[in-house]
Amino acid sequence: MLLPTASSFDLGSSSLPAPSLLRSDADGHLRTVKTLVRSTVKIPPASALPSPILSLRLGNWVKLICGASFEDAADVRNLSLVYTLAGVDCIDCAADAPVVNAVNEGIEAAMSIAMVKRPWVMISVNDDEEDLHFRKAEFDPEDCPSDCPRPCEKVCPANAISLQWVLQEDETEQNNRLGQLKGGVITERCYGCGRCFSACPYDRIRALSYVRDPTTTSKLLQRNDVDAIEIHTRGRRTDLFNDLWDSLGDSIENVKLVALVK
Repeated sequence: MLLPTASSFDLGSSSLPAPSLLRSDADGHLRTVKTLVRSTVKIPPASALPSPILSLRLGNWVKLICGASFEDAADVRNLSLVYTLAGVDCIDCAADAPVVNAVNEGIEAAMSIAMVKRPWVMISVNDDEEDLHFRKAEFDPEDCPSDCPRPCEKVCPANAISLQWVLQEDETEQNNRLGQLKGGVITERCYGCGRCFSACPYDRIRALSYVRDPTTTSKLLQRNDVDAIEIHTRGRRTDLFNDLWDSLGDSIENVKLVALVK
């Protein structure tokens, strides 16, 4: 079944928050959120909201897009909690088991706060390496010149680049330019937006493209907490799409929705 989405929240187009709602002291933070929500927000009961499939048919479908390559489980969990409370119909995430677990944990946390509807969980996959949704930035910080102003850090909307100078034993603060630059791309936070590529004045940042493993995807679809799949395909190589589809096998029968993005 292929149906279009009516609207979505694409977190790849804006800065991603890094809240600590569930990152540490989970029970304490969750109690705080419950108290805050129940005292300040009037959330309609699940029975008053259309089901995801009905929203889709009515053209009122709202989807949260965490990002096909965004794999920061703590942030994904928090975002899933907040947007489930907001009443989204679907949460689209990376086809990665820890990320899917985080989405479902966020949904369960939201449902423990209020009687909201359960959104569908959708995973995103691709059939070739040329889809820009499936890439990460990569560079060796030791290749960066000592006088680089590091604009890559400033333009990254996901705070996925962290760099710092590390002094050698015989160096001082006054001579720290002779140290080494350490850090680089925080892989799980990078979702391949590409802003850093053009920002680098020395052209040292490259894109690392990849294809989601179909065997892993098939196992995810066999779970009872994954409801939909979005397949990114350019349509030029039908053999690649056929290979992916064949690899998914009978697991595709477990989902409520198959969406194609070209």
